[in-house]
Amino acid sequence: MITALCLSVALLGIGRLEFFYGGGSISAWSVSRTTFFFWLGLKSVLVIRDGWKINRLSNLRSLSPLFLFFAFVTLSLLPDFHQAGDYRYFFFGCVHAVMVVDLFSARPQRRWLPGLLGILPVVLVVRGLVNDPSLFDFELSHRFTFPLDSWNTAGYMFAMSIPLGLFVVIVNSGWWRALGLISCTAQILALFLTFSRGGWLGWIASIAYLGTRTKRWNHFVTLILITTAIMLVTPGLRNRLATLTRPQSDESITQRVQLLKSSVEIGMENPVLGVGYGRGRVKEALRGRLQGTVLEDSPLWHTHNVYVELFAGTGILGLSSFVWLIAQTLYRLSQAALLRHGTERLFGFALSASWIAALVAGLGDIPFYHHETRIFFFTLLAAAHIYLSLGAEDEIVPEASASRGTSVQLPSR
Repeated sequence: MITALCLSVALLGIGRLEFFYGGGSISAWSVSRTTFFFWLGLKSVLVIRDGWKINRLSNLRSLSPLFLFFAFVTLSLLPDFHQAGDYRYFFFGCVHAVMVVDLFSARPQRRWLPGLLGILPVVLVVRGLVNDPSLFDFELSHRFTFPLDSWNTAGYMFAMSIPLGLFVVIVNSGWWRALGLISCTAQILALFLTFSRGGWLGWIASIAYLGTRTKRWNHFVTLILITTAIMLVTPGLRNRLATLTRPQSDESITQRVQLLKSSVEIGMENPVLGVGYGRGRVKEALRGRLQGTVLEDSPLWHTHNVYVELFAGTGILGLSSFVWLIAQTLYRLSQAALLRHGTERLFGFALSASWIAALVAGLGDIPFYHHETRIFFFTLLAAAHIYLSLGAEDEIVPEASASRGTSVQLPSR
């Protein structure tokens, strides 16, 4: 099962693989979903045979904010669970986090997570560029998508991945550092080519945090200057960036603002548990409200904002539990990193930076509605809780080791 979960995480950076015969495919989502049933069956047998405590399931209590969020999402769909298609995906995302925490916490395989999440997405970039070389035109009409389902999904993914890739670059030397540099450069290029403003903002916030915390200004000032120059000399990127300062000039932003306003009104009318989690319930509520507007026949009705979407779908209880989950995780991560040294401290900062990217990018999209961003989000949450479960005294790496170059790993017991 550990191998299966590693494969699931690896496929985040590779993308869905289609079989030449039979029309089948394999993806991070499908592997994780299948693994859950084997994990559940094995855990049930072990608990019956050996008891709850010996199977370390009590260690999952650290995920209590996630369980509370899950409970409120579930309650929002009662009593009939109609239009609950997205809930099924959300359920498997939550149990993916539980499985990763359970199976990786006490095992050396956890050291693979930074490389799988931060370096392997270079494969996504290569596949996308080979599939559509016209992306190098840097025009909005050609946006990086394949092998993911949309450019916003790709932007969200790269925003979360790049800080972990930079961690690999900082703490390593030799071919590991070279591989990290290649991956980060390729991912930044692909992030530009998504033209995803939410992804850009999430990445900028994460890099600002990582630069402030690590004090490695030479790395980050150079990175910022290069990316700024690319933005300024490329008309397509420059015009896209300008829409953030002139939102009234972009029709898609105007439509999203209207959806946000309508969704907030729906949440205000259903303040406790909303109208029910998922695009189906929120779309159903929006349909009547948007009749007679330009959005009446819109094929995609969701707010592109995870916070407003949760408020409309799950009310103040669902939104507040989600805010507690993300805020507590970020606070505990940043505080725990300050108690570590060397590689462990840098990894804590990198995890925090990726988490910040996820939270800021959530202002422009919803990670739970796409397979790759959902699995990445919950894997990142699990990695954070694994990091937090290890005390500062477990393994303290001397500060000098970060500059000498060390192996990429989570702190070991």
